[in-house]
Amino acid sequence: MYKGRKIILRPLETKDGEIIQKWYVDKEFRMAYDEYTSVELDSIRKEIDITSGNVLDPKTQKVVYLVLRKNDMRPIGLACLRQIDRKNGNAELVLGIGEKDMRLAGYGVDILIVLLDIVYYELGLEKAYLRIYDYHELGLNSAISFGFLTEGKMRKQAFVEGKYVDLWILGLLKAEYEVLPLVPKWKKKY
Repeated sequence: MYKGRKIILRPLETKDGEIIQKWYVDKEFRMAYDEYTSVELDSIRKEIDITSGNVLDPKTQKVVYLVLRKNDMRPIGLACLRQIDRKNGNAELVLGIGEKDMRLAGYGVDILIVLLDIVYYELGLEKAYLRIYDYHELGLNSAISFGFLTEGKMRKQAFVEGKYVDLWILGLLKAEYEVLPLVPKWKKKY
């Protein structure tokens, strides 16, 4: 279990399947959080079994956490580390707020900081990166505002809702993270 200022990340449990399914059928959530494989409850439960491993296990390449609001333990979203590459020192971050009334309330920044702390200080990796599709302007702008740097754009990478969209790759090195002015201010309030 990992704690932030406003959230707690805990490993997924089979009983979380129903709430996750609710989020997966929400088009807005699916468009921002591209880690889902199916909206079928049985498939979700199987995925939970696969992705609820220990992030510190050297064989683990992907872990998904349930995001709980700290003050009342309400499930509000998902946070994922995937493509964990210990050999080359990097991992991809994926996050999404499933509860509509919790979006744009500062939870995303908190999730991001907790995930980055796991990547840099628990796993000892050098770089974290995000993949964000062109249509998710809020996510793209938020990542850049946070301090992620644009590393590239894969043109017309995915076919979404009848058209091809670009995929942006944004990265943040450990040294860059450690000098971001927002991070110590945010952590001071834990």
